[in-house]
Amino acid sequence: MGKTCHKILISLLIIAVALAVIIGFQRYTLERNYKTVETVMSLNKVRELALKEGLDEYILLEKLKTHGLTSIGIQEDSIETLMLEGKVAFGGSAEIAKLNWFNESFLIPENGDLYGKNLLICQDHSLWQRIKEYLQNYLGINRVQELILKNYHYSLLITGDPEELLKLGVGFSEADIIKIKNLGFHVILRPKNSPKVKTEVLAQKLSALEAVENVSLIIFDEEEVLGNPVNKQLLTTANFLKEHNYPFGIIEFTSQKGIDVIADSVSSLAVRVHSITKEEMETISQKKALDRWLRAAQERNIRLFYINPFLNIREGSIVEANLGYLEKIKEELAQNGFHLGQASLLPEFQISLIFIYLIGIGVIAAGIILLKEFFKFQDRFMFVLFFLGLFFLFFLNLIAGKIWLIKILALSVALLFPSLAVIKNKKYLLSPSSEQDYIDCTFTDEANSYLGLIKKIFLGISGIMGFSVVGGLLVGALLTNYQFMLAIRLFSGIKIAYIVPLLVIALYLWWKENKENMALIEELRKPILFEHALMVFILFAFLAVYILRSGNFSFLPVPAIEEKMRLFLEKTLVARPRNKEFLIGYPLLTLAITLNHLRIAYLKKIIIIMGSVAPVTVLNTFCHVHTPLCFSLLRTMHGYWLGLLLGMALATIFYFSLKIFGLRFNEQKS
Repeated sequence: MGKTCHKILISLLIIAVALAVIIGFQRYTLERNYKTVETVMSLNKVRELALKEGLDEYILLEKLKTHGLTSIGIQEDSIETLMLEGKVAFGGSAEIAKLNWFNESFLIPENGDLYGKNLLICQDHSLWQRIKEYLQNYLGINRVQELILKNYHYSLLITGDPEELLKLGVGFSEADIIKIKNLGFHVILRPKNSPKVKTEVLAQKLSALEAVENVSLIIFDEEEVLGNPVNKQLLTTANFLKEHNYPFGIIEFTSQKGIDVIADSVSSLAVRVHSITKEEMETISQKKALDRWLRAAQERNIRLFYINPFLNIREGSIVEANLGYLEKIKEELAQNGFHLGQASLLPEFQISLIFIYLIGIGVIAAGIILLKEFFKFQDRFMFVLFFLGLFFLFFLNLIAGKIWLIKILALSVALLFPSLAVIKNKKYLLSPSSEQDYIDCTFTDEANSYLGLIKKIFLGISGIMGFSVVGGLLVGALLTNYQFMLAIRLFSGIKIAYIVPLLVIALYLWWKENKENMALIEELRKPILFEHALMVFILFAFLAVYILRSGNFSFLPVPAIEEKMRLFLEKTLVARPRNKEFLIGYPLLTLAITLNHLRIAYLKKIIIIMGSVAPVTVLNTFCHVHTPLCFSLLRTMHGYWLGLLLGMALATIFYFSLKIFGLRFNEQKS
């Protein structure tokens, strides 16, 4: 009956994997058609670039379009930007007092108090009207008074903090929008949130957006979205986007306040945006910037590039340098299968609940298979565990919902399969017979042949990689949901997924040796040898660096030589393998297989634990579901063959060095 139950578990797991492969193919088809990238530059940056060389704005815009710029970002006007453009004059109480000395028609308040008074002067009636309406909505009619001055057409006397007034958004320039459209660019609007929450102001801003036809995208300006921090107003903004089918941008590596509410409400309209900040542009090289753009498109489903120009070029033409920069971005994208245009929207794809349950059943089966490596239990207990797991799936979906069910199952796979990958290949890592604690090999046994070692390395590493990829496909299938693919929802428990499998493997290695004799107290009473203390120190130091260098954000800097190696691998292999796989994990596992082949126990267990970072990292690769599936598979395969080659080279050096020195030792000994 035991074998039958095991076959049932394997069958359930195979069904889950088969389903994951089918879902993976659907995801591949979806990602293959998601290849349009939009390139954008702010109109303000275009003007700044034109001023650098005294070039006409129209001529520069036409050149930018020819060299690969598809869209122009138009920010909401503020009194400050209008002043810089020479469209308005603005001053506080001191400026008002000076003006009054030379202008008899200017009316000072009856009490003569100018504190908090500000004067705005404008010669364009439509602009003056727009500013007045925005200010009256925000401040109230009583704080915004119309004035008539000699030699000035239109003026406003405004009561308020001048610093706050300068930053207020006062709508979009219709002339700029018409000009950009006539030149054939897509228009991206960047509305600015108000410092104070007012329903009238939000309605006015949304109305201004609605008045613009054929908007390509909306990217909220500065640090918060329209309506923040009031949840009701955020939902009003989200409903507006949904009703008008306006795509909106989520800027990568920034945390705009309120964007999570918008993204959660209208996920299907989200577009991932990447930008190199103006501060970074002062130090970054053009080559690094190009690599960064391509990496964003290939690895993270970024479909809108918000490009800041290079403005600190000292040799040659600044304009020509930036035109060449845009041309290279266009060429790099084309060479890698992307094309320019209006940013693609990812279809609202998600797997059905029944498929999630079927994969979940496979995950439960995998968990029971892992438990059976630790404990021998009766079949009925296995069925109890299975139905408890099944009940947990239904209960979790009922209480927490589908998204949390997906997250818990994905985390479970990330914890289980690296452990299974190593433990299920134990015959290559752990000898059933007794081992030596010292190095003394005569190499007379046929089993210790070099060809036998190479065969074991190939089968062992391939088996570990195979289990890891199976787990990766299951995680990838579970997270095949447009919200996860757009990074609106994220895989939860990344640090746990890095450390727990190593602890499980360490526990298994101890359990395998001590399960017959559970004398833990006796073990603790034994004196600690220096070599044991050294091994523990090495292991903890390794784990500390491993954890700090893992996850979405590393707490340790990347050395310059490693950065160069990464760039070389990216250019050579396209999908750069993870260093923890091919430089650390697989070579260490290969060394462990070599030690096992030679019946040497010294340091083997600690090497197995450290080498287990390879399957852990493979699973982590597939947890980043915003990375295309084919890219993750290619990255994993590159890590596998590179790690296998490096591991075989290490094993060969170790084997023949040991053979030479071992034979010499034995000759002297005899």
